[in-house]
Amino acid sequence: MKTFNKFSLIILVAVFGFGFSGSNTILAATTPSLGLADTFSILANTFTRNIAVTGLTGDLGYTTLSGSGTHTIVGNVYIGGGVGDATYQQAGIDQGTALTALNNQLPCTHTFPDTAIDLATDTTHGPIGVYTPGVYCTQATRAAEIGTAGITLDGAGTYIFRINGAFTSVVNSNVTLSNGASSCDVFWTPTEATTLAANTTFSGTIIDAAGITVGANTIWTGRALAFGGTVTTDTDTINATCLAAPVPPVIPVLPTTGCGDQCQAGYTPVPPLINVIKIPTPLALPLGPGSVTYDYTVTNIGIVAMSDVTIADNKCPSIGFISGDTNGDSKLDISEIWKYRCTTTLAETTTNTVTVTGKAYDFTAMDVAVSTVVVGVPLPPPLIHLVKKPNVFVLPAGGGAVTYTYTVTNPGTEPLSNVTITDDKCTGLPGRVSGHPGDLNKNDLLESNESWSFTCQTNITETMSNTGTAQGSANGWTAVDFSLATVVVNPPKLPNTGIPPAGKSTTWYIIIILGVLLTASASIIVIKKRTI
Repeated sequence: MKTFNKFSLIILVAVFGFGFSGSNTILAATTPSLGLADTFSILANTFTRNIAVTGLTGDLGYTTLSGSGTHTIVGNVYIGGGVGDATYQQAGIDQGTALTALNNQLPCTHTFPDTAIDLATDTTHGPIGVYTPGVYCTQATRAAEIGTAGITLDGAGTYIFRINGAFTSVVNSNVTLSNGASSCDVFWTPTEATTLAANTTFSGTIIDAAGITVGANTIWTGRALAFGGTVTTDTDTINATCLAAPVPPVIPVLPTTGCGDQCQAGYTPVPPLINVIKIPTPLALPLGPGSVTYDYTVTNIGIVAMSDVTIADNKCPSIGFISGDTNGDSKLDISEIWKYRCTTTLAETTTNTVTVTGKAYDFTAMDVAVSTVVVGVPLPPPLIHLVKKPNVFVLPAGGGAVTYTYTVTNPGTEPLSNVTITDDKCTGLPGRVSGHPGDLNKNDLLESNESWSFTCQTNITETMSNTGTAQGSANGWTAVDFSLATVVVNPPKLPNTGIPPAGKSTTWYIIIILGVLLTASASIIVIKKRTI
């Protein structure tokens, strides 16, 4: 009987353990199938065009067409009760099925306070303006808007915004994708009408049968699905093609022990510093696959020449050297600008990374540059460039203060919003930048003719490598660039023993030591014999 009770107890513990542990499991949201609605840029009962021309990439479905405007389309047109009615009706059914899945598949990851919410300024969900994959819900009949500062969707995964009321954006607001986030994994499900104000940059699929109104000059990567309702547009661009933000490359740890025996000899090697800019031409291939040429500019922004310079691009393997080694010594000197070029054919939107390295003494300098070229989309993605330089490259034993200067520029064609600057080992940078003195026209956008500079100071006690990161957004994309630097802290000097350091007259040093040992051994033998 006791055995039975013990066995029963074990079973009960196991059952309750599994039961309760399941209730604590946090499940990630998943992207539902949109069925036939997946290919539509606009799906509505009534499609109203206000005055201007709306550009659509993706299918268009409606029953009634109204308004004095026109539209251009890369896709098919399906008309309820007419051409393609079966596809149109099924897309509407699939829209409803997807909406049910979005509203019911998982509980809310975060529920906002019981008030109207500005997603751009809310701090209850986490870092201001930044959202990670999850399910975000407003409370009953509470509207949500995206304010002027805009929001960033950061990371690959599914984003669901369940808005139990109206959904709006303000003029010049934006939804930016970052770090692998994809427009096809972002969903907005308001229960009342949606209104996107003029000049909005927006990402994701809105499912809203209560109606969707799009203000002039809006750039939308995603879908307006309002089967049973009205979609109203102006001079807008709506693109149903899935676009994903580039994922920053993994930055290898730079060597931090390059000083070696030279430091002990009283010689202080200086670590090198290298920089690369990559510019694709063109940045967009709106008509489909085509040729792209990448131009790379490599410079030495340190204070020592570099040998063994290498360059590699993960999506364009045949890089050719163009010019720059003016004295023909195969070393990247401080005054030289080395230029490279690579041409390839892209069949789809492509993000690629170029890596350059150079060596001096026992140190390796590295820099990377990331760029995206879009295929089938008329709007070019942005570019950003960062240069980081320390005020000293070598510190005495014990370390000291280092001041880093960061210079951020825009080598692309699109003004950058939401510019941020950070460093993994130097705190005090502003993060998201506003009101920078280098902003010549005071619009909080980094233009191609502007240069924004920052400084950060930290104390280091040992040789350290660190990475600065700059980001900026345009046309629904986030550009990113990195800059790496090493500062050496010399080890304490060895006491002066009169013996030369390792590597200097080592052979004679060994002979002298052996001679001393042999002499001492002989003396000991003689003393022992005399004692005997």
